Amino acid sequence: MHVILEYLAIGVLIILFITISLNMIEDVTGRLVTVKEEQLYNVAERLVDKILLTPGFPADWGTNIMVSSGDLRDFGLALNGTRAPYIIDPDKVMRLANLSILPNPLLLNYSRIVDLLGISDDYGFRLEMKPMITHVVQPLEWYTPPGNRTSFPTKFKIRVLNWYKIGLPNANVTGIYVIVKIKPGAGNNPNKIEEKKIFAEGNLTDALGETIVDFTDVVPSYLENQPSTNWFLYFLLIHTQWHGFVAVHGYSATSETDAPTQGYIIGDAIILSRELNGSSFNPNSGAIIVKDEIVQAVPQYKELLNITSIIWCRSQPNDPEWCQEVASKVLPSSEDKYLIGKIQYVERLSSHVFVFAQWRGNPICVVINRIPEIDIGERSAQPANSVTITRIAHIYNYPYIVRLTIWRKVEG
Repeated sequence: MHVILEYLAIGVLIILFITISLNMIEDVTGRLVTVKEEQLYNVAERLVDKILLTPGFPADWGTNIMVSSGDLRDFGLALNGTRAPYIIDPDKVMRLANLSILPNPLLLNYSRIVDLLGISDDYGFRLEMKPMITHVVQPLEWYTPPGNRTSFPTKFKIRVLNWYKIGLPNANVTGIYVIVKIKPGAGNNPNKIEEKKIFAEGNLTDALGETIVDFTDVVPSYLENQPSTNWFLYFLLIHTQWHGFVAVHGYSATSETDAPTQGYIIGDAIILSRELNGSSFNPNSGAIIVKDEIVQAVPQYKELLNITSIIWCRSQPNDPEWCQEVASKVLPSSEDKYLIGKIQYVERLSSHVFVFAQWRGNPICVVINRIPEIDIGERSAQPANSVTITRIAHIYNYPYIVRLTIWRKVEG
């Protein structure tokens, strides 16, 4: 009897010992996982601050298009010379943008970024950046003036969305519709901008973040009395205010969906598709710059749309020296894909640039957004132990959300 009790006691002690040991192992493992997560979080915080608080080297790598990705020694997006934190340089952001219809010839790609950050071997990486408030514009009605081949949208549905693509109710939306009157040139005389007509309509978004901006009364009444010998271009500028936050969106479209209506501006260089002809326009009136002050003073919008000139590179021996440098250093192997121009003046705080050109013989308006959406890195599903850091930065007065996600490639 005593022997049986002794065996039972020993068995209970063994079970208790094993249970305590397993609990201790689980506790130690849990603490190690927590430590690893904390360490990864620290790495993510250091990286996002490195990206947003330092300008990189050379510090002017955004505006100086002669600086290639191979010339970079350090990566950072901060505006050079600013003392305020989290102010991003729009030209550096533009070098991360890559439009599907026109690849960026000055793109700083993912592999080069992770090399400059020193994380290529150890960490997976994804960097997302976009305006805090975005817009989706859908034209609802079109008008074709008599004797004119160009159709003009006159009524739009505007959706105002936050970072999570959720509609923002009660947002104050102002649509600024600009019609540019152009006198076609004859012989060697370029096309000339004669007038810009501006209309504005405002409305509040509904519970789903949607509103209608209607120009059906003013646009046809202006165009129907214009001579058919002139050309007319349009663009729509959307200005939104929501609980103290502001956003601006530029829109222009043609009835032909394959028109190259987007491009890049990096420093003072305009980069468009080679399919376009920009030199057909008077060099003193090649683009319209939208000033940043439109955020503060929408009623004064007429004074906030400045016409400026562009000198286009024509791939000729008498091109300016700047064009020859671009051809030899920036675009040595893809010059035939791009139309390059040097803009005379870029408003430092501008949000959009609208460039006028010709495409298949017809005038066209190209919209260049200086506050683009960026998504760089591995877009497949991230591991469960990944860490995400989100910061609110600014491109001048515009709030810009930056989200960095990293994870270890190998756990150990």
